[in-house]
Amino acid sequence: MARPAPAVDRTVAVLNLLAAHPDTAFSLSEMCRRLDINKATAHAMLTALADSGFLLRNPRDKSYTLGPALIALGSAAAARRLELVEFARAPMQSLAAATGLQCVVSSAMGEEIVFLAVAGEVVPFGPHVRVGQRIPLAPPIGTVFMAWSLPDEVDTWLHRAAGSPLTEPELERFRNGVRAVRRRGYSVGLEPDVLGVRLGQSLDDHEAVPPLLAELSHTSYLMDDFGGSTHRIGHLAAPVFGPDERVAMVLTLYGFQKQLSGVDIDGLAARLTGTTREITFAVRGRHPDLRVSGLLD
Repeated sequence: MARPAPAVDRTVAVLNLLAAHPDTAFSLSEMCRRLDINKATAHAMLTALADSGFLLRNPRDKSYTLGPALIALGSAAAARRLELVEFARAPMQSLAAATGLQCVVSSAMGEEIVFLAVAGEVVPFGPHVRVGQRIPLAPPIGTVFMAWSLPDEVDTWLHRAAGSPLTEPELERFRNGVRAVRRRGYSVGLEPDVLGVRLGQSLDDHEAVPPLLAELSHTSYLMDDFGGSTHRIGHLAAPVFGPDERVAMVLTLYGFQKQLSGVDIDGLAARLTGTTREITFAVRGRHPDLRVSGLLD
């Protein structure tokens, strides 16, 4: 595992705080209090970021907001992802119509997952997903993003878990879950009673999401084996790969109203992965496992 870089971690924490509250200007003292950073260290870091244009410093009250350099970088990244979404729009609408489920396109941006497009109707007691909403890329959320990542990246994701640190058995459970997602080509999440509904209804409340993720991270949220019984499913998700063989986007199906057998899950997963393969081909993406197996040159 890569050695930690405290200065980088502090910089990321500052940028994440400002990104989560884009309409709020923070003083040096307020940022230090929220992020538990030494004032002298924070002052040097904020000065460097402001000098580079990544932050703006108000000369009157000495507060900080996101700067034009960071906004320009974010706009460029967002523009590229929105371009990819256009290739996904028609296939995801067809998938939503064929399954009667809600289909959502999302992408990982830094330490967050951002919802980029939605097709299909919201179902009662389902997640209220809207374009532009964000959720932390932290266990148990995001296995489908991490399944084709490097081991160090998976370890970084695991240590982002909210609340108390994951135990060794829990860490191994998540690693097994990531391996299962890569083996199958898609992820399956159980509906953990009302907890999943609360999470879906809390996406606009940045303060409410981390405690819910902390609860989810200690539950049996991911499915490794369908077994012979039926299951209450929370989601099915599969990746779209870019030309660099990395996960560019993820298509997720929500809104399952009845329990499903393993055969039912396999059938829906086949529709979903067929759609993601279609989009991967349209964006000239490359599936890394197909290359390894010799099906791609």
